[in-house]
Amino acid sequence: MNRPDLRDPNCKLYVICTYVSVAVILAVSVISLAYFIALAPSEAHTLNEGTDPVGYETPIVCGIVYFVCLALLIRDFLRRMKGGPSEERDTRLMRAPLSKAGILMAITALTTFIVIGVAYLVGEPISESFLSKYSTYAVMALMISAGPEEEFLTRALCIGLPVFIVCLIKHQGSAKDILGGFGMSKVALVFLVISSVIFGFLHLEGWSIMKFPDTFISGMLFGYVYIQYGIHASIVMHSAFDLLATYDMFYDGMGTYPLIVLSVLGAILLVRSLLKIREYIPENNLHEPFEGGLIEMWERD
Repeated sequence: MNRPDLRDPNCKLYVICTYVSVAVILAVSVISLAYFIALAPSEAHTLNEGTDPVGYETPIVCGIVYFVCLALLIRDFLRRMKGGPSEERDTRLMRAPLSKAGILMAITALTTFIVIGVAYLVGEPISESFLSKYSTYAVMALMISAGPEEEFLTRALCIGLPVFIVCLIKHQGSAKDILGGFGMSKVALVFLVISSVIFGFLHLEGWSIMKFPDTFISGMLFGYVYIQYGIHASIVMHSAFDLLATYDMFYDGMGTYPLIVLSVLGAILLVRSLLKIREYIPENNLHEPFEGGLIEMWERD
């Protein structure tokens, strides 16, 4: 058997790793939904308990937003994979926004483990003790809420809105730019870095200083997905990662072991990303305006 050539961006190993990453997103989504529904009768009351209650409204709204976003990604994924020449199947897979969310979620897992390791080496472990005041059910509700809330705050408002304003000044703006998917540019890159710094600072309260590099890197990855594929893709990537990270609260290792597997996939997929690094470097100052609806913009190649 021939060894996979990692220097080839079309290597079958990258395709397999992408399929697994997508499967992780889908599995996390199904398990989390089943958990929320099954335990609602006995645990939902904890959302309104304590000194800082989570409440019912935000998790419900954010949960609906998450699964609508996931449905849009699955719809696009199935459309791409259905029909067409079989020899182009892998190419269509790798171009799908759901696949990109899976790839970059795996890379996020890798960078998170690296930062955690560095944090322990420098004696600044990342603390999550502030979550102990919440029930497991409430923590899960917080995690599913974090994706939509933080993506709208730090991506739509800190990247999409400024890019829209700049483009509007240049007579290229469209209100749908606020929801992402407009494509990387030098202007977008500047606001991506700024939004990631803000994202990092927002996570300092309740955590240690080492949470900043972790969330800054994650913010860059979430933001890239937002810019390239739309806020629906970054919401799913963000929430799925956060939910998986909390699974240890049910059973020791239930979240850690899948994240370790995901980080190994991330290491492999990072090689592919580095091979294709030129595709990520913006050459234009402003994106070209896209003619068509928002969903069409999100689903374009």
